[in-house]
Amino acid sequence: MLQKQCLKTKRVLILASGDGSNFEAIVKYFQDKGLLVYDDAKTSLQKHIRCDVADKTSQHKVYIELISDKKDANVLKRAHRLNIKYHYVEFNNLETFLQNNILKKGQGFDLYVLAGFMRVLPKQILDLMEFDKNKIVNIHPSLLPEFKGKNAIERAFAAGVLKTGVTVHFVDENLDGGKILERCAFEVSALSLEELEAKIHALEHKIYPEIIEKLLFKKNVLVFGGGAREHALAFKIALSPYLAKLYLAKPNDGFKNLGKIIEFKDYDELLRRALECGIDILVIGPEAPLFEGLVDMFNAEGIKTIGANKAWARLEESKIFAKEFMANSPKNPIKTADYRVVNNIPEADEALNYFKAKGANVPVIKADGSALGKGVYLPSSYDDALMCAKEYLDGKFGDASRKILIEERLFGIEVSIMSLWDGNTLVSFPPACDYKRLLDDNKGPNTGGMGAYAPSKITPVQQKRIDSYLKKLECALKICGANFCGVVYSGLILTDSSKVFDGCDAANIDADNGVYVLEYNMRFGDPEIQALLELLDDGAGCDLLDIFIKMTQKRLCKSDLKFKNAVAYCLTLASKGYPVCPEKGAEISGLMAVKKHNCKIYFAGVKYKQNTSDSSLDFLNSLATNGGRVMSIVRSADKSNPEACIEAILDIYQTAQKIKYDGKIYRKDIGK
Repeated sequence: MLQKQCLKTKRVLILASGDGSNFEAIVKYFQDKGLLVYDDAKTSLQKHIRCDVADKTSQHKVYIELISDKKDANVLKRAHRLNIKYHYVEFNNLETFLQNNILKKGQGFDLYVLAGFMRVLPKQILDLMEFDKNKIVNIHPSLLPEFKGKNAIERAFAAGVLKTGVTVHFVDENLDGGKILERCAFEVSALSLEELEAKIHALEHKIYPEIIEKLLFKKNVLVFGGGAREHALAFKIALSPYLAKLYLAKPNDGFKNLGKIIEFKDYDELLRRALECGIDILVIGPEAPLFEGLVDMFNAEGIKTIGANKAWARLEESKIFAKEFMANSPKNPIKTADYRVVNNIPEADEALNYFKAKGANVPVIKADGSALGKGVYLPSSYDDALMCAKEYLDGKFGDASRKILIEERLFGIEVSIMSLWDGNTLVSFPPACDYKRLLDDNKGPNTGGMGAYAPSKITPVQQKRIDSYLKKLECALKICGANFCGVVYSGLILTDSSKVFDGCDAANIDADNGVYVLEYNMRFGDPEIQALLELLDDGAGCDLLDIFIKMTQKRLCKSDLKFKNAVAYCLTLASKGYPVCPEKGAEISGLMAVKKHNCKIYFAGVKYKQNTSDSSLDFLNSLATNGGRVMSIVRSADKSNPEACIEAILDIYQTAQKIKYDGKIYRKDIGK
């Protein structure tokens, strides 16, 4: 197994003024994990130790010092008892002390932690601590921005709030300002002030050390894939405070500048280079690497992955396997359309006659295997269905259509549900609506997706029934031992029986009546995820990489996904000839002129024009089309403001009009 250099010991300076319970919780956290060192000299020795890549913990060591501005503060007694080096410094002398003693060798600390330090730090001290590099962190006993400043617990209690909690945030020049890393809330209920204080402090002691550890030992992340989906994922991960370095495998030229590219010929070489780079987490976008066992290879070498292993990727790779999973789901079968598996033309005739005798609508033809989102056909007649079945069985999609499903055709509202699975817990994004057909009004051939919006326009009762289905899915995955960490995409249809008024009999609300599964994918949907990522509430501390980290630790149950009160829209620009034979090589212009519309652009089928160097500073003027779907345009708005939503859609379409290339295709009805 490959080896790599261990990281040097991380140095933490804690500032505290009072009792020091948070200080002690931090020290004991690292002490209990065997990560604490007591001699600062050991930091230099750590650089020369080599360690096994699989044993990540052996790389990590933490050295802690304490400063208090109160001579009689109990935190100093705690430091003495815990054998932590400490200093008493009057606040007026803090800047000089830091310059002359703590930072005199030009070696600062990796993180500065405020743990009950009852002073607002002036700009000159913030500068010393490199606050602009997010090196100072604080915990506040309320849900910021509410109850900033002192006595937050007492003021929240006096205000009679129904919910409170704690907030961990970076420190800037504003009182209790700075980027929020996490907000952890709970119901106040009938707690007394003393009980509330105890609960707040217990919560602080639990989450603060965990967040400090993530800030100290940031993750190297590798994103695999070159579509707009992977661009959106990479963009979001690049913003995370828990990211050490972002690496990319097979990015397109439109987002290759977001990270360091790992070149490789095959998966063995990719794995070797990932180990050399110290990759902690692999995030896989497209389906092929999942089907081919890339997750299994990385997991075997101790690298965590966001993606299904080969065994469970079959839920997408084989529609027959997915049907069997649903039919044989323990306790309660998952609802799906009636179907017949077909291997040859006589079986196709028999299946079509079965549905005709049943009095059903003309059924759907589906390739068993993956056909890049194009393997589903909706025939107009039984003759058309038979002709399609023959084309599929003759190998229209290669091995993917050597077996097919002839499936009952259902009618209703289609929704996409993206769920995260860590091997034990299923947590879902809001439902999204995607546009599969190439042309307006759902005309033209099926594609990989021409646009999306989220959340979908469904009733509270329909959401209840989707939630009921998701509980069934979680139960089935648990009982079947789905031992992977990744995504389960449920393509659902809400049939007529699910269209009920919100005032219906409450006893029937929790049943998943009318909720049927059309398909499973084992990855984030493209273009739905581009819209859904817009809804993640970064301002409330909902960080995508943090979510992935918790998934790899089987702690998804501790992750409270928070979403903005917004609606997000995504429009796909495609090339002429898509989805059958898209044209390539058309020069793209107008990308610089669209910034005023406040849209995000995620690139897919693009490449540098001929003779463009990778070092070009003006890469937005240096791109040409290189695939069917060229880019996604994304914008969001407050969903409680209809005018803002109309404006967001208008901005997207104005952006689409200003982007020029020969053969541009896009739908005009996204969001309708």
